[in-house]
Amino acid sequence: MAYSGNAVVTHLGGIDYLVTITETEAAAGSIATISGLPKKGRVLAQMADKTAGAAATIDPKLTTVSGSSAATETVVENGTAAASVSNQADPPIQYYSATGELFHQSVVASASDNSVTTVYIIKAGW
Repeated sequence: MAYSGNAVVTHLGGIDYLVTITETEAAAGSIATISGLPKKGRVLAQMADKTAGAAATIDPKLTTVSGSSAATETVVENGTAAASVSNQADPPIQYYSATGELFHQSVVASASDNSVTTVYIIKAGW
């Protein structure tokens, strides 16, 4: 099978958005594109769980440019790799995306047979 990264953006009303990303066959470099977000926003939380596969850990990150490792293009980067990650941002982390797209990488520790579910909670505007 090939990598599949499905990102669903749910507008919860007002300025609240929920992003749910479901990945299968994820490898370290796999990237899921999140479309339909506000151009300016704040990330309140990042939660991710490795649900299957050979990798022991994930180390998720969210960027404004696909595959970027530049600090200026990184919105959220997890601190310590684990099988389950929960990061609450206080204060919320601001981002700007001219296209309304962000890019998620689970950064799994090994193999390419991994399934990961990730959730981001986002508020529109700064």
